[in-house]
Amino acid sequence: MELKGKTKSILVTILLVFLLAAKLFQSWKGHGAPERERSILFPEVSEVFKKLTPVTTGKPYVILTECRLITGRNSDGDSFHIQHEKGENEFRLYFVDAPESRSHEHNGERIDEQGKEMGGLDRDETIKVGKEAKAFTLQLLKRGNFKVMTKWEDVVRPGREYCFVIVEWEGRECYLHELLLAHGLAREHTWGADLPGGRGWKKQKSYLEKWEKEVAANKLGAWGLE
Repeated sequence: MELKGKTKSILVTILLVFLLAAKLFQSWKGHGAPERERSILFPEVSEVFKKLTPVTTGKPYVILTECRLITGRNSDGDSFHIQHEKGENEFRLYFVDAPESRSHEHNGERIDEQGKEMGGLDRDETIKVGKEAKAFTLQLLKRGNFKVMTKWEDVVRPGREYCFVIVEWEGRECYLHELLLAHGLAREHTWGADLPGGRGWKKQKSYLEKWEKEVAANKLGAWGLE
């Protein structure tokens, strides 16, 4: 009888230890383990093709065809340094603003504003989207088969000009600013211009705003991280 009592006591003790260990594990799992990083969702190619504006060229734009991305310079999803047949310039895309890809002492408020407008992201999430946008753009430009369409309109200072960029994506010529917006890597923001095919800047701005709302509703790009 005494042995049975000891055995029962041992079993109860083991059970209590097991329950305590399980409780501690659940507590660690819920609070101590790092959260799994959320991935960025991109659209189906066929869905993007349905929305893209047909590429056209013509006045008042100059078409630069011998273009090469200059690496080793500060670049982002919407801004980059290009060597071309007429020289070298830093170009900035019309219509869209991609998040900053890095933080420094002067751009904290800008990053916060970008994150707020792109689904309410915190600073780290905003920079993550900015890095994705930068990688997306540079991957396309490093191929070398792209064109810059500009009328040499300065962005604040000479040497940095607004432009449209025409890239080849999935076997089709596309406007880079539309691709960035379609993937949720940029928002409709900043200066716009008429498209040479006849669509005025107001209509293009309205078109992009509507498209951006669809991207947000489908939780693509930045809007999937909220």
